[in-house]
Amino acid sequence: MSLAPRTPDLKANLNVNNGTFGTLLGSASIGSIIMLLIGGQIVHRIGTKRSLQIGSTAVAIIYIGLVNTSSPILFLVLNISVGGSISIYHIASSGHSLHRQDDVGAVIVPKLHGAWAVGAMSTSAIAFLISNSISISTHITILMLIVWVVTQFCIAKLVPTFPEKPTSNDDYQATNIKQFKFKINWFLSFGFFCATILEFTLVDWATLFGKEELGMNNSVATLCYLSCLVGLILGRYSIGWALKHQSEQFWIRAGGLIGSFGLVLMVSLSLLVVDNYRYFAFTLALFGFFLAGLGSSALVPIYFSIVARLAKGRNAIAIAQLSFINTLVMLVSKVILAWVVELSSIFVALVVASSAMLGLIFLASIGSKDRQQ
Repeated sequence: MSLAPRTPDLKANLNVNNGTFGTLLGSASIGSIIMLLIGGQIVHRIGTKRSLQIGSTAVAIIYIGLVNTSSPILFLVLNISVGGSISIYHIASSGHSLHRQDDVGAVIVPKLHGAWAVGAMSTSAIAFLISNSISISTHITILMLIVWVVTQFCIAKLVPTFPEKPTSNDDYQATNIKQFKFKINWFLSFGFFCATILEFTLVDWATLFGKEELGMNNSVATLCYLSCLVGLILGRYSIGWALKHQSEQFWIRAGGLIGSFGLVLMVSLSLLVVDNYRYFAFTLALFGFFLAGLGSSALVPIYFSIVARLAKGRNAIAIAQLSFINTLVMLVSKVILAWVVELSSIFVALVVASSAMLGLIFLASIGSKDRQQ
C-alpha cells in the first residue's frame, strides 16, 4: 500500500501514459489469480510458517525491484510476481486468522481489516511527509527492509499458534485446483465486485487525481488517498457497533450510497471551482475521498461474513473462490478503467466505478435483515 500515494513518482519512473500505467498496475491480478488456484495446496504442503516467510521475503525483494526499474516490461514481470507473492501470504495469514478466531472464541477478522487500514494510512502519512524530499526508490527500499525484519519477528512470535500439521480436509486452507468446483453464486459475486470496485480504483487513481486534475504537488496529492483511508479505518473499527443498530442489508445499501454518491458529488464540485478556488476545491475532493472510504469500509467484512455463513464451515475455501472470481473480474475492470482515464479523465473513471458501487442498493438482499445481538 506504500505505493498507492506515490503513484505519480512510479508513473514518472516508467514514463508511460495513463492507460499503459493503469494496465501495468492491474497486471498484479494475474499473479493473484494463479496463486489463488494453487496457493492453498502450497500452504498445505509447506505449512503456514514457511508460506508466510516465503511470501513476505518475495514481496520485499520484488517491491524494491519495482521502484528501481524504468522498464515497463520488467515492471510487468515483477508486478505479476508480486501479485502471486502477496496472495500466498494472504492465503496463509487468512487461513490462520480463521483458526485463531475459533481458538479465542471472538470475532477478530474485521479488526484485522481495520489494522490493515491503519497500516495503509500510516504509510500514506509517511509518503505525505517525505515525497517531495526523498525519492520513491529510497523510500520503498528502506520501508521494505524494515517491514521484512518486523514481519519475520512477528512470524517467530506466532510459531506456538501454528498447527503442527494440517489435516487433509482442513476447512481453513484457502484452496487448490481440486477444491475449486466453481459453483458460483453470481448474485453474491456481483455484489462483492460492486462493493470493492471503488476501493480498488482509488488505490490506483486517488493521488493522481489530486496531482493531475487539481494541480497539487506530489506531497499534498497523497492526502487524497490518506482521506480515503481515514474513512476506511473509522468504518472498519465501528462495524461491530454498527451491526448492533442496523442490519447487514441496511449497511450494504448505506455504504453503496454514501461511497458512490458522496465521492461523485464532492469531486464534481471540486472540478467546478478549481480554477478560482484551488485549495477549497482540494478540500471538497478530500471530503469526497473520505466518504468513499467510509462507504466502502464495512462492505468487505460484511461480505466475508455472508460468505462464511453460506459456506457452512468451509470458510477459507469459499472466501478464496469469491476472491478468485473478484480478482479475475477486477483485472478486466482495472484495465478498462485505465483506458477510460487515458481517453477521457480520472474523473470519468471515478464516476464509472462509483456507478457500479451504487448497484449495491439493489443487491443488498443477500445480507441479513436482523441486527446482531
